[in-house]
Amino acid sequence: MISSIQQHRNRNLDLLRILSMFMIVLLHSQTFGIFHYGLPSGIQLFTLYLFRNLAIVASNCYVLISGYFLIKKGFKRKKIACFAFEVSFYSAFIYLMIVLFTPLTFSIQDFFHWIFVLFWGNYWFATLYLVLYLLSPFLNLFLNQLTQKQFQQVLIGSIAIFSFWATFSHLPILGMNEGYSISTFLLLYTLGAYFQLYQLPFKWKSGWYLFHYFNIAVGLTVYFFLIDYKDWMIDYHSPFVLLASVLLFLFFKETHFKKTWGNKIIPFIFGIYLIHEHPLIRTLLWEEWIPIHQIIQQPLMNLILLGLSTLIFIVCLLLSLPLHKLSKRIFEILLTKLN
Repeated sequence: MISSIQQHRNRNLDLLRILSMFMIVLLHSQTFGIFHYGLPSGIQLFTLYLFRNLAIVASNCYVLISGYFLIKKGFKRKKIACFAFEVSFYSAFIYLMIVLFTPLTFSIQDFFHWIFVLFWGNYWFATLYLVLYLLSPFLNLFLNQLTQKQFQQVLIGSIAIFSFWATFSHLPILGMNEGYSISTFLLLYTLGAYFQLYQLPFKWKSGWYLFHYFNIAVGLTVYFFLIDYKDWMIDYHSPFVLLASVLLFLFFKETHFKKTWGNKIIPFIFGIYLIHEHPLIRTLLWEEWIPIHQIIQQPLMNLILLGLSTLIFIVCLLLSLPLHKLSKRIFEILLTKLN
């Protein structure tokens, strides 16, 4: 029975991974697309803010899921090597394709830059995730030795310092970097681990988690629209975003869907990020290929934005299918030769 429940939760969290990746594409459509050319007004601006506030939890949810699973599974050297190789392979392969089909000139220095892309932070999430995974054995050793009460004290202290204090004080010495930091990832990992190890002290129907997640997004949207837009309120470590991330995570964890779909595409999902967020692709995508300046003039701009994000998601997924398989095949060959 316990195994059945765990498998059900695993499938549910796979759905959250898929949704989170779509949200990431939607956020990038705004950040590098719409926002780059100026903001609309009226209901279009309100809807744009709402989309952003609903989607801002995406990266956090990925890390929560990692903490939830890695606290039990532990560290595997092959997995981290495969992850690093896949990121490097996608990055270098895309560079070569850009050189082949655009006027960009090949440079051996640039080629090695894109191979070792994890060191330069061009994929900020991938770099931080790599560091988090390398730290996870030590973090697990610490967390697994705590009693539930001690674990709760660690969480309360961490949230107080790295979420509330860091958000409302804006102190740069805390090193949160708007949530783009290993401190944010460690906090989210610890939260995810807690949800794996312990039951919540209260029990809500799963729909309430979703209800309050929407409430936070709508509340932030109303504030931005009627009072003032504040970037710091939707930093990844912000209490508002942190709580919304946890609520969406718990909704998928606790909901018993009759059917789940999309689990077979999970291995290819991260490739969507690696493709559309490659700096060279990003430049072409939002400055040459997509006529953003025309889209922002349309009365149905936000619906077009949703459709555009869906299209990018699907195209990158289809491209990721062969790239992931090729990457995995080359990695296994190299691993065999090294062994």
